[in-house]
Amino acid sequence: MSDQNSNEVIDYQRTINLLEKALVRERNAKKRLEQKLDEKAQQRLDESSEFIKAFQEANSRQIQLQFLSMLNQDIISDKNLEEMFDSYTRGLQKLLENCPVLIASLTKKNWQLLHLSSSASDWQRLELNSALIAMLNQFLGGHRQKWNRLEVDETGAFSALLTNSTLLFYIVELSANQQRIIFLDINHFCYSDDFKNTLRVSGHNFTTAINKRMTEVELSYNNQKLKHALKTLEKTQLQLAHKDKMASLGQLSAGIAHEINNPIGYVSSNLDSLSDYLEYFQQAFNALSKDKANQTILNNSQLQFAIEDTPALVAACKNGVERVANIVNSLKTFSRKEHDEFGPTNVNEVINSAIEMIWNQLKYHHQLDLQLSPALPLVYGNFGQLQQVFINLFVNASQAMTENGKLTVTSQWVADAVEVTVTDTGCGIAPKNLKRLFEPFYTTKDENEGTGLGLSVSYAIIEKHNAIISVNSAIAQGTTFTLRFPALPANFDEKKAL
Repeated sequence: MSDQNSNEVIDYQRTINLLEKALVRERNAKKRLEQKLDEKAQQRLDESSEFIKAFQEANSRQIQLQFLSMLNQDIISDKNLEEMFDSYTRGLQKLLENCPVLIASLTKKNWQLLHLSSSASDWQRLELNSALIAMLNQFLGGHRQKWNRLEVDETGAFSALLTNSTLLFYIVELSANQQRIIFLDINHFCYSDDFKNTLRVSGHNFTTAINKRMTEVELSYNNQKLKHALKTLEKTQLQLAHKDKMASLGQLSAGIAHEINNPIGYVSSNLDSLSDYLEYFQQAFNALSKDKANQTILNNSQLQFAIEDTPALVAACKNGVERVANIVNSLKTFSRKEHDEFGPTNVNEVINSAIEMIWNQLKYHHQLDLQLSPALPLVYGNFGQLQQVFINLFVNASQAMTENGKLTVTSQWVADAVEVTVTDTGCGIAPKNLKRLFEPFYTTKDENEGTGLGLSVSYAIIEKHNAIISVNSAIAQGTTFTLRFPALPANFDEKKAL
């Protein structure tokens, strides 16, 4: 019995040993399996990490490329300087994790500082003190064409404006007197070489774009100056050509006046003598009429009419000669108008002289209403040049009116100025033509009626006299030209004016 029990114990012991060995094998197999699973999981995790990293790098690269593309679009766009800076700095802000941005602008030693925070959509202008200005001037000593990096403890007074630990800044030269600095307030500068290269390329491209735009602005400004200079030159050339023409006409007028003046002098002198003789004849006739023997001869009706009509005829001749003499004097004045001498001038006398010149053109076709104030102050001007202006205005008015039109000329003293208005009842001027009225060669007349130089030359003369000319017109109602001349003070000293 005991032997049998011993054998059973041994069998149980063997079974237990076998089970323990099987359990150890299972545990080892499980450990190997778990180890393989861990290795697989780590491999998958590594692959996922690499994929995530590659995705993040690709996404970052895409953002960088979009940023550079946007910058290239700005280069070829028509954005102005401020729009380009705004677009570029907002792109940088997006690229650098929505970091705060500042722009400092220096114009002729005057600083201005703008700030764009992470959460704001609009720029805010910051107040500057002497410490900040001194620090901004130090920043100008940084490198050009590259991003400069400083830690916050290296920025001096500027650190009060920063919220992060690192500051990047880039200097943009606009001109000799204009510079700007772009500041990026960032947490770190632990970026890839590609990212840093994108920053470098963007700075270079932006500087190129700004230089291009500044060159375009300068070229546009110079182009405008050249156009203005060309326009002035053309205007001066036209005025010189017209001046030569008028000078030739003036010389011709002077010659005609001289040739007419001599015989007019003889006629005038002879008419004065004839008037004296008529008095003698009248006295003799009165004496003869007392003798009854002469009554038959003296009672002749034709002789009576001749005796009565002769003084009137002589007076009419004298008036005609005076009229011719006035025209000759006006021609002499006209021949001297190209001289540039200025002096105290009576505007009413100029107007009357101009009317004398064109009276023959007016009196048979139109009415003339002169309303000239007798108590006008003098103006500082050139009699002949002003005469030319009024002649031109009167002739234009005459040509614009139909038969029996009315030309009204007024002069008055208004607020330290002599104001003259020339109003006609003509056809009027269309609004589209008013804008070009004083342009050289612009005319609405027929080809044989005008050159388009009269009003442009008149405008130049008015400007030379520091006067103002304006025009109001209505179609089918008429036109009014208003001229305002500075009045001379009572104590005017001509020697000081020269």
